Amino acid sequence: MKYRIVYIDESDAWLNTFYQTFKADFEIIRIKVNEESTIDSLIEEIFKNEPDGVVTDYLLDEEGQVDFNGNQIVDAIRKVKPHLPITMLTSYEPQAINHMDEVHIINGKSDLDGESEEALQILKSKIKHDIDNFYRKLSNTQSQIEDLVKKKNESELEPQEEEDLTKLFILMDELEPDGKEIRANLIKSESITKLNDFVHETKEILEELRKRSKK
Repeated sequence: MKYRIVYIDESDAWLNTFYQTFKADFEIIRIKVNEESTIDSLIEEIFKNEPDGVVTDYLLDEEGQVDFNGNQIVDAIRKVKPHLPITMLTSYEPQAINHMDEVHIINGKSDLDGESEEALQILKSKIKHDIDNFYRKLSNTQSQIEDLVKKKNESELEPQEEEDLTKLFILMDELEPDGKEIRANLIKSESITKLNDFVHETKEILEELRKRSKK
């Protein structure tokens, strides 16, 4: 089964180039940015398609007649799914680097021009590798939770294990916010309630600390 990639661009030509270049390797969902696009509408469309990864152009205001660029799309995605694999393609790498924290996700669009088959294969491998790692991390986190929960239900956890379990639940919530990967009967109901309450409180504290650090 192919991974599903959402590709975002304001140019019909680049949307078609990306599709033709990657259609043999991934299932491609193309999203065109135009004057009616907003960050919220794009985020809604992205997650409606349940992608395994997202690839976005950087300079969306070049032809799209919008007041935002790909770096803001990345920021909006991170608020929903912090660990979702994202790749940025651009012909304006220096400009993108100046507006991005995650500079490692930036790649030149020249890789798609077909002049270097090696560069193109490296780009395809990077996208697939990022998605593979995401699902590996999801699976490993799930396994660790199951092991600790089993021990918690059968006996009790050491203080460090309790802390580790809480951190794993927080990580799982970031990896899969909808909670699809966690079975409802995995842990006793009273324990789930306590853990969920603790996770919620911890996230509120972290969010408050982040707000204060920006002042």
